[in-house]
Amino acid sequence: MEMPFKSANEITAMAASCFPLARVAATGIEQDVLELVIPEAKRDAQKLLAILRRGAIFKKGVLAMLHELVGVLDAQILEGTYVETYYDHSPENASSESSWSKERLTPEADRLANAVAVLLELYATLAAVHDILQAEKALEGLRSAA
Repeated sequence: MEMPFKSANEITAMAASCFPLARVAATGIEQDVLELVIPEAKRDAQKLLAILRRGAIFKKGVLAMLHELVGVLDAQILEGTYVETYYDHSPENASSESSWSKERLTPEADRLANAVAVLLELYATLAAVHDILQAEKALEGLRSAA
């Protein structure tokens, strides 16, 4: 992630962009995740959904909740991944390989993967905003001490 120097306007715009991302993530959780997530993680997903719907995305603990949900969904996506192997033994096959494999997702895993993509984008943007604000606070402390 490249952002060594950001102006206040850019930081404000980045923070503002978290709100539409949160709405999209909430829709993904509502439409795909709640129906497919393992029962143990459903309650946490519902809590995160409520937070995102309220727009309380900068509340303490939201990043951890996003991280945890993405981890659970990644494990489920991995379970829903399978390998299809194709064979070509025909004499017209000029390649040295007579077979090849391709990873596929079950329809459920594909839906979860779509939700994870949005959750990761929200996580990355929120984390960047938090990091910039934390750095600004640290710099203010250093300047006041000097």
